[in-house]
Amino acid sequence: MKISLGIYPSEAPSDIIASARLADDLGYSTLWILDSHLLFHEVYTLLGALAVSTKKVRLGTAVTNPLTRHPTVTAAAFATLAELSGGRASLGISVGDSALKSMNLEAAQMSVLAETVALCRNLMAGETVSFGEGKTARLQHLGPSVPIYVAATGPKMLALAGRIADGVILMNGIAPELIGAAVRIVRAAERAAGRKEGSVKAAVWAACHPSRQAVKFNVARAILRKIPGPIDELTQAVAARVKEAYDFAQHGRADADFARLVPDAIVTRFAFSGNYEEIAEQIRALEACDVDEVVLAIPVAPDMASRDVIMRGLGSVR
Repeated sequence: MKISLGIYPSEAPSDIIASARLADDLGYSTLWILDSHLLFHEVYTLLGALAVSTKKVRLGTAVTNPLTRHPTVTAAAFATLAELSGGRASLGISVGDSALKSMNLEAAQMSVLAETVALCRNLMAGETVSFGEGKTARLQHLGPSVPIYVAATGPKMLALAGRIADGVILMNGIAPELIGAAVRIVRAAERAAGRKEGSVKAAVWAACHPSRQAVKFNVARAILRKIPGPIDELTQAVAARVKEAYDFAQHGRADADFARLVPDAIVTRFAFSGNYEEIAEQIRALEACDVDEVVLAIPVAPDMASRDVIMRGLGSVR
């Protein structure tokens, strides 16, 4: 099972590049960078800088969307990133979350996402695509192949990922019973679509930090989603309070006000937390869930152990 990093790009770009170089040296698999252009540093600019600053680690979005980024823009960006990085690019995409909510826009329809995935795949393969009768487009510069990951949580999105994606990014917490329920939906959709089982690589994304308080912002977002599997009454009650208080201006921030509504009791069902050996055990527990990759999204905030410290600590027990 691969171990990757999720990056909330709120720091100075130079600090993010330094962390990326360390991740490269430590052997992490992929750096998945948020694409939320009003809240964080711009993702494609960062990915280009990371491509020329690293040698082995893969680079991807977690995740872009079909609305703020037109399919032709996304395809062109990833064709360039794949060429620049020597084939280390992975495209993560979904219907949109904070990038749209921070603009008071609704998420894209699933049909729009499915069409965007098809358009990006065909464009990056050098094919001519149609945007309407007599309106075609073709990418003039091509790079190495780019796998497309769909971020999914609810049953309908999980099934869509099973039908069309190369990979799925699961934001369903970390409890094996929750991840197992999600993966089963993906595999059933694979079979229904006539695809070989295991065609869709499963990556689990969740916040990771020894401090429970540091990951509660991510737990708060996770419990608002339509997660398949058993959800207890306490989590449901907390979700109702978080829903009233959630502020997308503080999305992805460890010091978010709404994080205080999350009790310690539910943290380790939805995020990696505890001492390093405990975190390692939480990661290992997912091996039986048909998971290919775990993405440790390490938050950054003042007065909190830094990403680089956590990366090194986790490296000793992986």
